Amino acid sequence: MPGPHGPRSRSRGFTLIELLVVIAIIGVLIALLLPAVQSAREAARRAQCTNNLKQIGIAMHNYADTHGGLPPTAFAKGPSGSFPPAARQPNLEQFGGWGVQILGFIEQPQVYHAYNFDWGFHMDPNQTAVRTVMSVYLCPSTPDSGTTVPGVVRFSGNSGTPDPQLSAAPGDYFTARSYVDPWYTDPRIEHNGALDSSKHTPFARIRDGLSNTMLAYECAGKPDYYVENRLVRPNDPTTAWFSHGAWAGFMNMRIVSFIGGEYEYDGPCVINCHNGWNAVYSFHPGGVNMLACDGSVRFIKETAAKSVIKSYVSRAEGEVISADQL
Repeated sequence: MPGPHGPRSRSRGFTLIELLVVIAIIGVLIALLLPAVQSAREAARRAQCTNNLKQIGIAMHNYADTHGGLPPTAFAKGPSGSFPPAARQPNLEQFGGWGVQILGFIEQPQVYHAYNFDWGFHMDPNQTAVRTVMSVYLCPSTPDSGTTVPGVVRFSGNSGTPDPQLSAAPGDYFTARSYVDPWYTDPRIEHNGALDSSKHTPFARIRDGLSNTMLAYECAGKPDYYVENRLVRPNDPTTAWFSHGAWAGFMNMRIVSFIGGEYEYDGPCVINCHNGWNAVYSFHPGGVNMLACDGSVRFIKETAAKSVIKSYVSRAEGEVISADQL
């Protein structure tokens, strides 16, 4: 029966085909949008990683202003309270790394005051401090960032073994002891990095120029072992030692080139080959962040030539590096 305004119209719904088309369009839009979202997130993480390295650079400079030079890569506190060369100490029980030495300059007063400089970072009295996760020492692009590093080395005299009762919070940033290429040559040729192993480094010793010399770089993901962004060995004990994963440890390594895996030296790959011994590694697509001695941070491409990385690591060999080489 017609209503007062004419015949009653019947509402029409979606057909099955129309519904499937709409779902397909939504799926395509999501597929197009997802990489953009992931790219934006990675850009934000990389920016935070850059900021972390800049904070480390500022702390290093403030340390140098106070102590007359950049910190040594390791120290042992002597009876007088000074920091004599670590290699001359009768035992290693009071060792610490550069990450510990700059604690007073990175706005972490709680950790600084919790750390007992009369004991080594690997000793029981410092477990509370070294287990503290320090975001400034971690790249946010690292999977499972903040995972505890187990089996910290306990020293006795001049030797040490991993102790499963000790652990530490990880760190993703290292300083370069040197660049070595080729590896295991006789005699071995090492190109010394910015920091000395046992004494302060005044800026005057960095004769290649502060902007042309690397201070710190990424070797992220420890104690897990990655090869070209593929997890190979989770919680690998060879990367979990105090010197290769804990921010309070000796975060200092040689840099070498690789063919592929950890012990396949003298190849074409330097950056993002793997994150084991003597490696430069990040989870940023296409390269890594590196901190220069002047406090600036550069993103170094994976394709950078070995000779350029060597020149960037060495501090006093007279090399000049242009921005396009990096």
